[in-house]
Amino acid sequence: MNNNKLKAKDLITTAIFTVVTIIIFFVGSMTFGMIPVLYPFLIAFVSIPGGIIWAYLRVRVPKRFAIIIQSVVTTLVFWFAGIGPFMALGFLVGGVLSEIISSIGKYKNNTLNTISYAVQAFCVHIGAFLVTIVARDYYFDFCTTGGMTSEWTNTFLNFMSWPVLLSSGVLAIAGAIIGMLLGKALLKKHFAKAGMV
Repeated sequence: MNNNKLKAKDLITTAIFTVVTIIIFFVGSMTFGMIPVLYPFLIAFVSIPGGIIWAYLRVRVPKRFAIIIQSVVTTLVFWFAGIGPFMALGFLVGGVLSEIISSIGKYKNNTLNTISYAVQAFCVHIGAFLVTIVARDYYFDFCTTGGMTSEWTNTFLNFMSWPVLLSSGVLAIAGAIIGMLLGKALLKKHFAKAGMV
């Protein structure tokens, strides 16, 4: 039973690699944020390297609440960085759903872990970009108040549509799956040692 409980080393491992994931996200945001028409594909891009880290954490910390902790820490960091309530909600909802899905396989079923990560990526994507369609005025004020130019914001909002939202959401899922596949390939020995399916 004690092996299933989070220990100090588990929390440290989770914290370290959560920080790495956050750095990847920030770099991706700055890169894709430079071009408005690329920005909707941010989650699809960062989910690939993020998936490798996610795969590693599921091998090293296959324990209850690790995913929730990872999601809460990520949400708090980005909240203080100014992501706004919708994206924060995407992180939290995605984290809860991911925890539930991975727990079904006791965090050691690679297929379920892949699905859980893909679900989280999609939730973050929807949290980040659904608002651009259903509350455009709010998003315009949010961006310009946060330092983005009105030209950038208008270009981005004019580009966003339901087809763009959904197609980039599908790519976010694909990116998550690719990331997990790469993670499994790179960590083949770790997966075998952990007895993951």
